[in-house]
Amino acid sequence: MKKIVYQISVVLASVLILSSCGGGKKGSKVKSSRAGINEVIIRESADCDKINPYTSTSANSRYVESNVFMALLDVDPNNLEMIGSLAVSRPTITEITDGEYKGGMSIAYELRPEAKWDNGSPVTANDVVFTMKALKNPNTNCENLRPYFEFISDVVVDPSNNRKFTFFCKEKYFTAEENSGITVLPEQSYDPQGLMRKFTIKELNDPSKLSALKVNPDIIKFADLFNGEATGREPKNIVGCGPYTVAEFTTGQRIVLKRKANWWGDQFKGKVYGFEANPTKITYEIITDEASAKSSLLGEKTDITQGITAKTYLELAKTNIVTDRYNPATPDQFAYSYFGLNMRNSKLSDLRVRQALAHLVDVDKIIKIVSYGMAKRVTGPISFMKPYYNKDLAPIAYDVEKAKTLLEAAGWKDSDGDGVRDKMIDGKKTDLTLELKYPSGSPAADAIASMLTEWCKSAGVTITTSTKEWTVFIEDTKRHNFEMYFGSWIGGHTLDDMKQIWHTQSYNGGGNYIGFGTIESDQLIEKIRYELNEEKRNEYYKQIQKIIYDQQPYIFISSPKNRLFIHKRFENANTYVIRPGFFEKEFRLNKDFGN
Repeated sequence: MKKIVYQISVVLASVLILSSCGGGKKGSKVKSSRAGINEVIIRESADCDKINPYTSTSANSRYVESNVFMALLDVDPNNLEMIGSLAVSRPTITEITDGEYKGGMSIAYELRPEAKWDNGSPVTANDVVFTMKALKNPNTNCENLRPYFEFISDVVVDPSNNRKFTFFCKEKYFTAEENSGITVLPEQSYDPQGLMRKFTIKELNDPSKLSALKVNPDIIKFADLFNGEATGREPKNIVGCGPYTVAEFTTGQRIVLKRKANWWGDQFKGKVYGFEANPTKITYEIITDEASAKSSLLGEKTDITQGITAKTYLELAKTNIVTDRYNPATPDQFAYSYFGLNMRNSKLSDLRVRQALAHLVDVDKIIKIVSYGMAKRVTGPISFMKPYYNKDLAPIAYDVEKAKTLLEAAGWKDSDGDGVRDKMIDGKKTDLTLELKYPSGSPAADAIASMLTEWCKSAGVTITTSTKEWTVFIEDTKRHNFEMYFGSWIGGHTLDDMKQIWHTQSYNGGGNYIGFGTIESDQLIEKIRYELNEEKRNEYYKQIQKIIYDQQPYIFISSPKNRLFIHKRFENANTYVIRPGFFEKEFRLNKDFGN
């Protein structure tokens, strides 16, 4: 066997730690009602759907889960390097030159012998095998995640050491190391009847057995349990080996985590990144409206305020009552907003119509008026902080006359003089009226929708709006029940696997809500996934960005800056480009501040 050497492209470390918050000076005359309290209260603008790293769908859940569960690998946000977390170190990756997995790779891990579940039993390789089976069970609600684990063909436990195991892969997947560093769940808690022990990972990977597996009573029984409310929302059933336990999960109000008194990971504090767990309690307070979030900040009811509009953020950053007690921070984010266009809708299937709509969006004005300049314009799905961002794609100009010309060429004319373009589709005169869906409760989205309505009206296109509660909105997009929608994607600092959102296989069950994709784009996405040569892979990335740009399935808008206020009584309250922009468990209390 031959060792493979991997090089992971990362953003320069100099941009990672964007501000160091907290501490306050000794002797400060500022008085704080939060002085001496070693707890963190975080304002969240939306609720978590579940606390399960494989069935939850909201970004908010991910942040809570990172304090309850542990993964094999973690990332040091100071340099974006992977490090061992639940595993003693990064894995040994070896090219396989013969046998069943010839041409693929093996990824060998060892778990920390100190790692324990809450009942004191050890974390073992059997828990890793179980977790992979749960993920690959065809009936568990893991559709969005499964594409990232297709490369894992089997998991083999070392018969002489139940802390050692090896992933075997038939192919050389480009993010194999990162994706293999899975979050591990305790089999004893999530499958007490041992239902998934009746199946092998090879069986679960076999497409020829998929239909039979889906109707298998044990597969169904386990999936019902794993997908259910009991294991995702009832604190007593949410079990991890991280530093915190779930003490409260009250829908629409808060989630409370409490620090474990004798956590096994304390012995690694100061030695391995990620083992800092300083606050005794972390509360995620659900405050949906901005006025209440602002009031909570001014009244020192929250320690971290995030998700407020740029206007409110800038106003508060000038207020002494805030700046005396909080540090403002605006790190960049791996995120972007966009209008999604249903390419399989008869009104939007013509490229010229999608191009015309792109010319009717004044993105620069959105950034100026709605984001108050606190965002950067984007032209595609790859972050400008990545080395393979395609810089050659020029922003599409706001040009009403160009839009009119494109619509005319596509056959959309105002035949009856009512100010709205129309066209015969399937023998019926159809107005160019498009419904825009977006989640309710966002003043910024309301403002953008209003602006879009006026811009499109100037070219004879009518925009109607439909706001939906978050869960309803998500279901509508998943079912492709929309013409246009306003959304955003939150990415990461690692290499982009574009299959989930942009591959045709992800049209049903994935994130390809808009129906994008051709044979050419699918082939490029597959090439990216299995190309280990960085130079070649970066070229493929740029090519797929060009195809997306040319097809206009999205009207790309901007990448917003994160907007944070963090209480000054905390030291080591750094902010990062990695979401959510801070890591609350590493905050250290300065007992002198605010007394």
